[in-house]
Amino acid sequence: MKDYIDSIEQLSHKQLVVLLARQRLAATQGIAVDGMALRLPGGIDSPRSLWTALREARVVTDGPPRIPADSRGRPRWNTDAPDLAPYADLLGRGAYVDDIDLFDAKRFGLGDEEAGFADPQQRLLVTCAAEALADAGVDGTDGLRTGVFAALSSVEYQYAALRNRTGRDELSAHMGTGGALSGAAGRIATCLGLCGPALTVDTACSSALTALHLACASLRSGECDVALVGACNLLLAPGAFGVQERAGLLSASGRSRPFDAAADGYVRSEGCGVLVLRRQPDAARPYAVVKGTAVYQHGARDSISRVSAAGQAAVVRQALKAAGCIPDEVGYVEAQANGVRLAGVIEAEVLADVFARTTAGTPPLVVGSAKANLGYLETTSGMAGLMKAVLSVRHGEIPPQPGLGQLDPDVPWQRLGLEIPREITPWPDGRRRLAGVSAHGFTGTYGHAVVEAAAPEAAPRPERPAAAVGDHHWPDTHRWS
Repeated sequence: MKDYIDSIEQLSHKQLVVLLARQRLAATQGIAVDGMALRLPGGIDSPRSLWTALREARVVTDGPPRIPADSRGRPRWNTDAPDLAPYADLLGRGAYVDDIDLFDAKRFGLGDEEAGFADPQQRLLVTCAAEALADAGVDGTDGLRTGVFAALSSVEYQYAALRNRTGRDELSAHMGTGGALSGAAGRIATCLGLCGPALTVDTACSSALTALHLACASLRSGECDVALVGACNLLLAPGAFGVQERAGLLSASGRSRPFDAAADGYVRSEGCGVLVLRRQPDAARPYAVVKGTAVYQHGARDSISRVSAAGQAAVVRQALKAAGCIPDEVGYVEAQANGVRLAGVIEAEVLADVFARTTAGTPPLVVGSAKANLGYLETTSGMAGLMKAVLSVRHGEIPPQPGLGQLDPDVPWQRLGLEIPREITPWPDGRRRLAGVSAHGFTGTYGHAVVEAAAPEAAPRPERPAAAVGDHHWPDTHRWS
């Protein structure tokens, strides 16, 4: 420290100002979203198809109840089994990604046994990570310090093996890495040959924004040159549906209706998404720029799962400060709201207060939630909301909230300067395209990010083909038969 202080004292006033300015620039520079890839319910498998679904107000949870099947037509759960039959109705009311048993193991250097015992969440993350790098135009990572920041909360793949009383002779050494939370980040790094920090984050439904927060800090500090931020959530264990039903969280009507008078809970949903981040000067053709992020836990409450208005307000204020913007510059917020009415009322009050929309004369804050389209993706919900916000600022439009009926009467809409869009809403002329994204973990960790439109591209970004689908990898020991 003394040597550093001595070197600083040798600088002229002008040199010192330049040094501090450079340090400030490095600490606050924008982080570009340079690539995206995803797998969501309803066959949504690219940024373009997600944007189309949002603009069309598509609801992937519409339709009759169904049990998802694998690529061989076998149902994910045998709901005729005595211990699974009580869950049949609940399992039919989810939103699922098709063919999650398929994986191109050879492409990523895995043998059949290792691929079969790797959690399919790991396999989806690897596949989407490769697609996201291709979307960003990163054809090779040699010489690049590439960080991996994966968001994952539940590892349910091997629960079926426990239920099936898998014997000693049927165990595999690959079940260790295949069933570990840390395996999510490690699998991406090793399958793609990435060298840099690699870690898995679990703050429940705020995990994706927590991973984003850590990735941005890593890029700004120079720890890595490229960062992959991924999130995945697959619904494999029937008992988890029963737990959430017992908590009174699931929608009996089969729809997630944020901020709606008819809201009665949410529909569980699954999916995967990966972003490629780079420092803004290094980005080729960014979708948008992350201006600021924050993560916060307000621990002074009487229950681990109790909603904290103070925590929600604090995390948004910290993110706005990090972004260097004033609250009324933000035109849209992608809310956490998932269809649980009380939580939605609290969040609406917080957003109006923090974004200074409680006095006359201020422009309205448009608020929406992709959960009305996609259901509640839980650990991946923050990633889906972030992708929606990124695409909204990129295109200068805010998609409509699908199926919105009467607004929740418990929210004082007349007093709050909030609007829920019922149709495609153009961004107001002359305003910066700034959007906020909120995510709340049920154990109390909140995340918020502020994103802004990047400079328009000189040419349209090509739609890259999806990676090869691959072969069936799902051992019979891991089937809920």
